[in-house]
Amino acid sequence: MKATIDLDEALYRRLKIEAARRGRTVRELVAEGVRYILDAPDGSAGRGEAASTTAPWNPAWLGSLQRYGSAIEDHSMDAVRESVARARRQQQGRARGKERKS
Repeated sequence: MKATIDLDEALYRRLKIEAARRGRTVRELVAEGVRYILDAPDGSAGRGEAASTTAPWNPAWLGSLQRYGSAIEDHSMDAVRESVARARRQQQGRARGKERKS
């Protein structure tokens, strides 16, 4: 189902940045946020101190990231870009190796 939501410009920019940082779409983050609010006991999520009594936000994929993140010292965007580029080079190298075997 589609819905139109009016967000102020600064909030939408923050949302787009966070979506890109997580490798997700704005739609996915909005849906996850809505689910989080609706699934909170008593609808208390995001209401000041009452939010601290709810379970912490902990999506399923977070556990796997924590395993890798603890070994990383540099979390700058340059380091992230280099890590992505290195993984792509390795993936391309494996693909070329499979082509040669065929």
